[in-house]
Amino acid sequence: MIRILAATDFSEEGTPVLDFTANLVRQCGGKMYLLHAVEPCVMDAAGSLPAGDLLGGFSAMSATTMPEDCSTVLALADQRAKKLSRQISDKWGIPIYGKAEEADDIVPCVHDFCERHHIDLLVIGNRHHSLLTSILLGNTAEKLVRSAKIPVTVVPCGPKAQDA
Repeated sequence: MIRILAATDFSEEGTPVLDFTANLVRQCGGKMYLLHAVEPCVMDAAGSLPAGDLLGGFSAMSATTMPEDCSTVLALADQRAKKLSRQISDKWGIPIYGKAEEADDIVPCVHDFCERHHIDLLVIGNRHHSLLTSILLGNTAEKLVRSAKIPVTVVPCGPKAQDA
């Protein structure tokens, strides 16, 4: 039975990765895994906040509903991964295991997950960042491909991919 991992950042732009993976699993049989790597929390005057809008919607929450600590952020991300997995499972009629894990660095987190769960194929998205962004921040998709020990499929995501 083939095991395929879709790495997600919960963005709408990443939906093609999830649909591609689910369709592939449905056609080939096997099991889909969904992973969201949660970056460590950043402490600021308001308390412990996720680095960026990683969980989608935290920025719209009021101060009284903000997560109080990093373990809460991770728990909320894990709940969201499981909910998203159920939605995809219902839509495509396939088994899915959803998980969020804390990661100082996304690349080793994803590869470690692949090893622990005996993943056969990794599916990731590429947002087509600008050259400057890629130079300054690096490109996670490229790093994942270069350091992979298993096959990786890169699915185009984002507005530039939709224009093509």
